[in-house]
Parts: sequence; structure tokens; C-alpha cells
Amino acid sequence: MNSLLNPEAPEFYPHLTSVTQVRDLRFRDGDGYSSMNKTIRTSNKLPTGASHNMFKTYTNFNIVKGQLSVNVVAQSNKIVTSELPSVKLKYDDIQDNTDKIIDVNDSTLDRVNINLDTKSGVNAPSDNFIKSMGKVSSWNNKPVIAKIQMGSTTFIGAKNIPRPQLTFKDTIDNSESLWVPKISDKPNNIKPLALNILYNEDGEVVGYEHPYKVELDLYHPPSEFIDPDPDTNSFPPSLEETNLTYIDTESQIDELVKHLDTVKELAVDVEHHSYRTYQGITCLIQITTNEGGDFLIDALALREHIHKLNLVFTNPKKLKVFHGAESDVIWLQRDFGVYLVGLFDTHQAARALQFSGLALKNLLLHYCNVNTDKKYQLADWRIRPLPEELIHYARLDTHYLLYIWRQMKQELLEASAGHPKLLLSVFENSRHICNNTYNKTVLHEDSHVPLYLSSKKNFNSQQMAALKMIYKWRDAQARLHDESTTYLLPNHMLLLLAETLPREMQGVNACCHPMPPFVKQHLNTIHKMVLSCRQLPVEPQLYHMPASIRNMVNTMHHPILYNVHDLTYFPDMSEDLPMSVDGAALLAADYTGLCKPTIQAFEEITEEAFEEIPDKKVGIVSGLNVDAKLFIPPYDRYKKYRTLAQVEEIKEYKIKEAKITAILKENEQMKTEVLAQLQQAKAKIEQETNNDAAEVPETIVIEDDVQETKSQRKRKMSADKTERKGQAGRVDLKKESEENKKAEGKNNQAPNVNYKNVNYRKFYTDNDTRKVNPKIKFRTEK
Repeated sequence: MNSLLNPEAPEFYPHLTSVTQVRDLRFRDGDGYSSMNKTIRTSNKLPTGASHNMFKTYTNFNIVKGQLSVNVVAQSNKIVTSELPSVKLKYDDIQDNTDKIIDVNDSTLDRVNINLDTKSGVNAPSDNFIKSMGKVSSWNNKPVIAKIQMGSTTFIGAKNIPRPQLTFKDTIDNSESLWVPKISDKPNNIKPLALNILYNEDGEVVGYEHPYKVELDLYHPPSEFIDPDPDTNSFPPSLEETNLTYIDTESQIDELVKHLDTVKELAVDVEHHSYRTYQGITCLIQITTNEGGDFLIDALALREHIHKLNLVFTNPKKLKVFHGAESDVIWLQRDFGVYLVGLFDTHQAARALQFSGLALKNLLLHYCNVNTDKKYQLADWRIRPLPEELIHYARLDTHYLLYIWRQMKQELLEASAGHPKLLLSVFENSRHICNNTYNKTVLHEDSHVPLYLSSKKNFNSQQMAALKMIYKWRDAQARLHDESTTYLLPNHMLLLLAETLPREMQGVNACCHPMPPFVKQHLNTIHKMVLSCRQLPVEPQLYHMPASIRNMVNTMHHPILYNVHDLTYFPDMSEDLPMSVDGAALLAADYTGLCKPTIQAFEEITEEAFEEIPDKKVGIVSGLNVDAKLFIPPYDRYKKYRTLAQVEEIKEYKIKEAKITAILKENEQMKTEVLAQLQQAKAKIEQETNNDAAEVPETIVIEDDVQETKSQRKRKMSADKTERKGQAGRVDLKKESEENKKAEGKNNQAPNVNYKNVNYRKFYTDNDTRKVNPKIKFRTEK
């Protein structure tokens, strides 16, 4: 991809049919919904905020962005024209285009609701009244189901569905109190049933210990599930040729438990509903065995009897095959007190085999050549009786799962050259999934922060206060009415209310359009909360790193996730996930060769490889710098600049440190010189004092001294004697000293004392004289 971009290239202007119609002839149904979903998820990853401003500094980015904006407007006009021909979007007018898109969506939703009512017969009450003569009550309580086909997608809507939690014998507890496991009997136990409370480091209760913790710690798959299969794995019959059993009575579930006790392998899946309840409800359980066919258990009608499945689900000699069992394990514990021992998760096996697609749809297509669409995954599974489409969809989740498990087992053994280490690692990861326990959702002071971060918005203190207040109020109301928070007030409406802070009641209506029934009932309360947050002072806000930059920073340090390939089959690296020995070995491997980016600009090219390229056209070369060899992404450039800045700071710090050290060294030298001068002055004073003391009239002779010292003193005394004899009379020693000082230019004055006849012995006692110098002799000179 060169810097000379071609905005008219086909890859920048895909035709609408390439998105909405089928791309693979193997699929009979179109994949427009999945393509659009992928497009939306990809567009959400585009840079926003500060990161967008940084990318805008590059001409190539602006060229591509401008052309894509034109293409989006052109394609949107084609779609909008089919709904409202009078509406036409404009270029570079985001506000006006947004308002028009909202109008088009409202018109489309209104048309869908009208079609639903027409299809269900709500708009013809007279006909329904005539048909229901004599059974008015049943007509009023019967769910109204409507189906609308839009391309390859089927929408199923239902009204008048009775809330199943109202008929449960166990009370739904949505409070934040500790959840207690529902298990009352522990079959297949090694350690008897004991519910032990778990505490964290602060002494707070965090939950209960897993009832089957000991059994799971000691679990090892039987040899028949590890050794190669002696016979060829036979392909299962079609759904039409397989027996289907719908179970909604206690006697039927007892018969099912007896049948499951005779088999060694069973495939299991769970269907869940969470839109009209706070914690969620398990609505359907699918089980498939090779001997008995497909079983559908009505978990709403048999809620208090599902715990009987523990007899089979906790048997370590029986293999339970799930696909993506992380949520299924939690739901079975929460609603029925059912636990799993002996699980094989095909999702974990797909990771170990490094499949590009990990969904069950991809496994069905790969192993069974069965194309299934997950268009009913978000269907309302509370509908009774179940429509045929939902029954068919539910059966596909488990019908081929046992065959897939056998095929994956063979491939896992072949991948490790017949050694079961890779297969055992899948069993180990599946065992860790069984160790998960359910705990209630607890609301904290910062529970609203994840929603705020995912929105990529920038709120001030007033907006954050509104978001926190409405978030907590919504959660409390959802617990009280046993409804989901998204049903009461969707997240996008909550964020829009916190961001806009409407002053008038009409502003709340505009933010919540179409208005949910709960918001309509509590419109005044929501408006008062918003106004109260408007009265708060605006506090200074610290800089918040945009989510796009933060994700870039995190992925830069990840050796696997920072690429454009779908490498989700690699093992997870998060610290909170368990890691087996084989998983650790995979992490220790070098993925450099597997993680090559498809965008040539981000490839790392060495100097040797660059010199070997003939035309030197590599990567995106900026037109501003003709000597550039390779395009450097903005964040990499920022890291290099930051490194240089750090080096400069270190250099400056070292220079300052050297200056301080030199100053301290100079101070030490000055201190040493001063001390030396003081010592010299002191020595000089002592020497002068000794010289004055040596010129005494009496000669002191020390016999213990060396002979040379004695002779020198005698000569000195003789010279003094000769000099004094040449003078007239006796000269006073003090006057002689003063004359000598005057000759040297000194003006020192001393008291007039005659030291000649001084008796020095009076200063010493006999003991002191003997101790200090016992051999001193005094001699007076005549």
C-alpha cells in the first residue's frame, strides 16, 4: 500500500450488494446481518478524540477518511431513499444527518410494529372476539407470536407472555445478600456435603466453596476417553430421522435420568433468558445421546425437579460434552443447584487445535457440513409452546456435538503424535470451568465506570454525577421489579441523559425515544435527578486517556493480540485464567512467524533486507520525506521521542550531579588547606615558645640524652657567655629579647622581669621531680 492512494479503488467503495447479499455459494442464506455486525464492530475501533486528532496530521489518513465519508453518505442515501424518498443526507453536515437518520429509524420501527400487529391479528379485534366466543379468558392470556422475514433473518416477537418467575416455588432474591447454593443432596461424592464460607484478605465474606471441589481436584478422565477409538466414528443421522422427546413432567424427567444412567457420553446445552429478569432464567436444557436421540427439557415447568440431573452430571465416569460452558455452568448452579464433574468443552478443544473460528457454527460447518444460522440466539425462550423454528434451532446445538467430540479427540491425538498431552490439556481447562461458582452482582461506588469507559465519552463532574446517580437508581429499581437494567433504561439512553443533562421535561423525552414504559412512568423522577446534578459545581477534571490510545498501549505489549489476523484460537494470557502445562508450552513458543500483519506498512524490515530490495518501495513512504525508508506509526514515533527525551533528562541530571560533586570536593579541599594552615600556625607558635624557653640563664644538662645533644647545648651556652662577656656589665635577658624583636620589626612588649636569679625548684616537689625526670641535674654557671 503506497502513499499514492487511489480513492476510487474498489476496496474503498464496496457495492451495497457485497455487504447485504451472499458471498459464498455454499451458503443458501445471506450473511448480510453478520457482515453488517462486523462492519459496526470494526468502525467502533476507529480512533476518536485525541487519537483522531493525532491521525489527522497525516495526509494519507485524511484522504482515506474523506473518501470513506463520501461513500458512507452515498450508500446511506440509497438505503434511506427506500424508506423516505424525500430525505437525502448531506456531506459534512453531521448534525443534520443525525437528525434525519433518527427520523428514518423511527419510521422504520413504526412500520415494523404495524406489520407485527397486522400479522398477529391485533388490529382485527372483532375477528378474534368472534373466534374466541366462550373462551375469552384464554384468548386474553394466550401469547401473541408474530414472525417477520427480512432477507435471511427472521424476527420473532411475542406479547402477553406470562412472567414465569411468578409461578416458581422458590423466591427470587435480587438483594445483595450472599447467595447460598441450592444443593441439598450430593450424589457421587468423595467428601460429604459441606457448605464452607470463603473470606478474602480483609475478612469479608466473598461466597461459598464449590461443593464438588474435592471431586474436581481428584478428577482424571477415564482411559476410554483418552485412548484412540478402535472403531470409526459414524456420522449421526439427520434431525428428521432422530427421535425427539419433549420433557415437561416430573415422571418424564425421572425416565430421562434412568436412561442417562445407562449411557457413557451425552451432549448438553442450555438456553437462557435475561431481558425480562434481573438475574436471568434458564428456560430450556437440550440433551442428546447416541442411544436415545434428542431431549428438550422445559426448565420453566420443571424448575424444582432439575436437580435430579446431578446424579448423572456429577458422575466422573460419564462424559458431558458442552460448547462454551462458562455461562452454562453458572446458570445450572444458580437456578437448579446442578454441578458438573467430567466435562469436555469443544470450545477449548478448538482453541487447542488453533481454529480460526471458535463458534459452534464453524465447527458444524467444518465437521458436519451443516450450515446453521445463530439468528435465534437472542430469541425469547419463555414462549410456550415453543415454535418449530426454535425447536429446530435448539436441537442443532447438541445433535452433532458427540460426533464433533470424537473427531476433535482424534485430531488432538494426531496433533501431539499420539501422545494425549494436548487432549489432557483440554480436559484440564474444562475442569477449571467446572470449578467456577455463581455469585450475585454487587453494586459498588464505581460500578458505572466500565459503562463510561466503553462509551469513549468525556464527561465533566456534573455529567459523571448524573451517570452515577441514574445508574444506581436504575439498578435498585431493576432489583425491586425483577427486570433487567437494559429493559428499564437502555445504556445508550442513560449515557445520553448524563451527557445532555436536559433542563426541560421535553429534553428527557428526546433522549429516551422511543421511550421505554418504565421511563414514561418515572419521567418526573428522572428529570429531578438530572436537574439536581446540574446544580453541582463543575470541578476540574484530570486528563483521561482515550480508550483507543489505551487499547493501543495495552496491545503493544501483547505478542499475540496486536495484529490484524483472527488469532483468537491462541490461549488466553490473562492472569486470572488457569494455565495448564501445555498452555504454558504454547506461550513459551515463538509466535513471531504466525503474527505477521497483513498491512505491509507495519512489517519490520531489517537493514539487510531493505538493501536487497531492488526498487526500495517498501511500506508507506511519506511524501514529505523522500529519504524515509519505512513508515513509522505515530505511537512508535512517540515512544522513540519519549526515549530520547528520557536520555536527555538523564544527561542533564548527571551534569548537575557532577557540578554538585565538584563543589563539594572544592569545599573539602578548602577545609583541608585551612586546617593545614592552622596546624602550621600552631606549630610556629609552639616553636617560638620553645626558643624563648631555651634561652634561660641556667644550663640544664640531661644525662640520659644523647651525647650530641649535650655538646650542642654546651656550645650554645658558651657562645652566649662569650657574647655577654664582651658587653659592659650584665645584660638583662628580657632587654636582649626586645632588641632582637625590634631588629625583626616587631612591637611586642613583655613585662620587665629578671629570669636569671629565678628559683625554678619551687615549682616542683621532690616527688614530681623524681617521677618526671629523676636524673636531671642543675648547674649554676659562674
